[in-house]
Amino acid sequence: MTNFKMHFTILLIIAIASCIDGIDDSATTSNIQRHSKNCSEFSSVIRNVRHLVESESTYNTFFERIGIVTRTSVFRVDSCNDYVDNQVKHARILTIAAQFFKNEFNMPLDEFERLARKCMVEDRPSSNHNRKPASPRSKYRSIDGRGNNLKNPDWGSSDTPFARYIPNNYQDGIYAIKKSVTGSDLPNARLIVQEVLLKSVRSPAPPMMYNMMGLTIILFATHDLHYQVPMQIKCSDGGIRCCSRGSHHVLPTDLSNSACLPIHISQTDPFFKTGNIGCQNMVRSQIGNYPKSTTGQAGQILNRATAFLDLSLIYGNYDSELRPIRLYRGGKLRLGKNNVLPVDSNGKHIPSMDRFTATPVGAIWPALFSRNHNHLAERLAKLKPKWDDETLFQEARRINIANFQFNLITAKSIEKVFNKVVNTSYSEDVNAATLVEFPFTYRGGHYYIPSHMTFQQENNDVTKYLQSDTIGKIELLEDDFDGALRGALHTPVNVERYSDEIINRIGKNDQGYGLDIISWDIQRGRDHGIPSFVQIRRACKLTPEINSFDDFNKMFNKTNVELLKKVYKSHEDVDFYVGGLLEAFETVGNPFAGPTFGCIIGANYNNVMGGDRYFYTHPENPYPFTPAQIDAIKSYQVPHIYCANSGLKEIVKLWSYTPNANNPKIECKNVPLMDLSAWA
Repeated sequence: MTNFKMHFTILLIIAIASCIDGIDDSATTSNIQRHSKNCSEFSSVIRNVRHLVESESTYNTFFERIGIVTRTSVFRVDSCNDYVDNQVKHARILTIAAQFFKNEFNMPLDEFERLARKCMVEDRPSSNHNRKPASPRSKYRSIDGRGNNLKNPDWGSSDTPFARYIPNNYQDGIYAIKKSVTGSDLPNARLIVQEVLLKSVRSPAPPMMYNMMGLTIILFATHDLHYQVPMQIKCSDGGIRCCSRGSHHVLPTDLSNSACLPIHISQTDPFFKTGNIGCQNMVRSQIGNYPKSTTGQAGQILNRATAFLDLSLIYGNYDSELRPIRLYRGGKLRLGKNNVLPVDSNGKHIPSMDRFTATPVGAIWPALFSRNHNHLAERLAKLKPKWDDETLFQEARRINIANFQFNLITAKSIEKVFNKVVNTSYSEDVNAATLVEFPFTYRGGHYYIPSHMTFQQENNDVTKYLQSDTIGKIELLEDDFDGALRGALHTPVNVERYSDEIINRIGKNDQGYGLDIISWDIQRGRDHGIPSFVQIRRACKLTPEINSFDDFNKMFNKTNVELLKKVYKSHEDVDFYVGGLLEAFETVGNPFAGPTFGCIIGANYNNVMGGDRYFYTHPENPYPFTPAQIDAIKSYQVPHIYCANSGLKEIVKLWSYTPNANNPKIECKNVPLMDLSAWA
């Protein structure tokens, strides 16, 4: 096995170098630039890389076939889509070629990408995903987001790369995992959790506590905007294995898939040592690039979701996902057991919902908006009896999305939770593509998840399940949706030490050993090339400036700074996710995130609003809402959504906070339905 990988590397160098006649190891960037004006020779290099990538794929498939696989993770979704697979393969070819040209000939990435755009016009993946051409006259937004921006129709669409707030932080500037500025490896992700985050000092809890609905709408929103998935063997039954059987140790590089990025667990780990667990399996995310017009980017992470607040979690990211869950009667979605979530005719959920069916507490919001769609469709059918199924569906979807956009942005939910104003007009020059840094600000919300999911009945009887015992059990929500909603409204977020469930037990095996989600978040940030905490603060122009560990004392509790010093070799190395969490600990839960996370959150949502031609208030919308319709949308707030789409008889007045003397309960009979008279 070792010899194969050694030969593979040698063949890669020889095959590419042989195509660059007359250039030796001392070739300068200017030489390679002059030589590469001949696109036939450049394309010959790319063809050799493709051949070797396909050979490597065959090599990796061999390992899958002989049993080096793991069971399907609850957080993993298979991709058997040829269009996505072709994009990923093409992106991988570009990435390997870019790394070769940089390593062997010192060619900068931007120069390589210019050459790729020039020379690979006929060498790009074609789409067989049944994507319809963008139409400037389309009344309704497309399912995959294409055509929203008429000037750049792929911006914000599904299966395109994330954008970046600042350039990536890969070691080679392309795709290699970053090392410390000292040249050593960055500290182990699990070590950071154990020695920094678990020991960190937190500020006292605020007097008004957010409830689980306040937290999970934030997680719901970010998952509507991002959807990265790990690399995997096409349509395989199991994921790529990076750990030995039983997860006792990390597999040697010679015996592991090239996409592996496992987390090593120390033999002295206070929790996992008793189970002889020495490895947590992690596979690198899929990479991708824009089709045709802007192809050429290397090392960019693929986003399978649309970048718009369009409830793609519910409706899907492609027409092929939407069609099976439509009832094609009365404009409705086909809802499953107890009308909780959309399903196909076989009772299965669409792939974009898998992350939420795996975590029932997170599925409450998708269920509310799924029900809200059918609620709107049913009322519109009575109001407009001549509308056919398609019109009823599109109008209900359009209003449902507007309800979502209003309650998240216009109602200032983002501003209240993150102290960030989101209010911008449309511009065709704004790319709505989700910032790759953005999901990590919301992964910070994992800290606030309590150890239990609570179901509360009308008589106040309470049943609690450990979060790890709910994983993959969507039937808990389907069997008692009202109890889950009532429980979430009454359950405060966690503001104490990390829950044992979150750092040890999610996705647990029969012995009770699971995943450390926080370690995964740190490791995933490195996979995505996220710049360091200090780098992003500088780009955000935040003060105080951080030029040493001691400067952290101006922001963080002194104890927390000392913890950082013990683990990181340089202040420049502190992971964005880790620094952002420590910043949040200073004002724990009020707001949910500090100024550095807030900078990225504000930038992303302003791009989402500014780059969405169909945003419900924009006059550029090809089918704009009337002033009366906008007023009706603004009058339909979260408490209305709760009451209209559940059996609850009372709710809290301030929907994102737990009940208390300053947050009394109100009766649903006094909360009116949405006024649809403006659509009559």
